[in-house]
This record gives sequence, structure tokens and C-alpha cells, in this order.
Amino acid sequence: MASTGERLLRALIEAGYSNTYPRRVVIQAIASAGGCFSPFEILELGRSWHAHLGLTTVYRTLDLLTSLGLVHKVHHEEEGCHSYALADKAHEQRIVCERCHRAVALEGHDLQALLEAIGQEMGYHIKGHRLEVFGVCPNCQK
Repeated sequence: MASTGERLLRALIEAGYSNTYPRRVVIQAIASAGGCFSPFEILELGRSWHAHLGLTTVYRTLDLLTSLGLVHKVHHEEEGCHSYALADKAHEQRIVCERCHRAVALEGHDLQALLEAIGQEMGYHIKGHRLEVFGVCPNCQK
């Protein structure tokens, strides 16, 4: 099975985009970050491999990966800003800490019956979903 970084890079190349060293560094940083990550966190992590990595390259790569459906924005209402998270599945459910921005997958919480009811009521055929629940994690509550 391919690593997250390999999967992201392969998708980028298959979509016809160039395989530059700075992009590979951004992808490596994303794969290493896990959970939610900000562009600045990616920049800081990426600079440990490529000292001259620029914030513009980070943003452009994140925008590109977002347009390809490989990452998505996670909005933080209280701060009026966003971070990013890997978009691994067509059915994503996660809970995000409003303080530390750690994201945890909501495994074992099947919303299929609710989604089917919503789809039926609204006349939609639901193909996927993304649910983000916000709160304060146990560590930040201490």
C-alpha cells in the first residue's frame, strides 16, 4: 500500500502537474502533519527539509491539492480562519478541537440512515459527505 505522500504525489502527476522538489516537500510535510494543519505549520515542517521553501509555494500546492479533492479546508468559526485536512474518503466524519485544532476521525459513528432520510426528504441521491463537529478536546479542557 502506498504511503499518503506517495498517493498525493501520484495523483498530482496523473493530473498532469509537474513533480518539483518544493511540491514534494509540501506533500511530505502534509503527510507528516496528520489531522488538521495550517499553511504555516506546513511551511515550518517543510523548511526542515528545504530551507528556502516559500509560503507562496505552500499555498499554491494546497490550492492545487484542494482543487484535485486530495485535501479540503476546515473552517474555524471562532478564529475566522481555516486549516486543511487530508480528504481520504468520500464519507468523512471528524471532530476538531477549537483550541489546538487536532482532528480525530469519528470511526464507528455511521450516519448512513440519517443521510438517506435527508436525501429522500430533499430529493437527492447522496454520494458522499463531510461532517465536522467542533468542540474542545480532553487535553485542552485541562
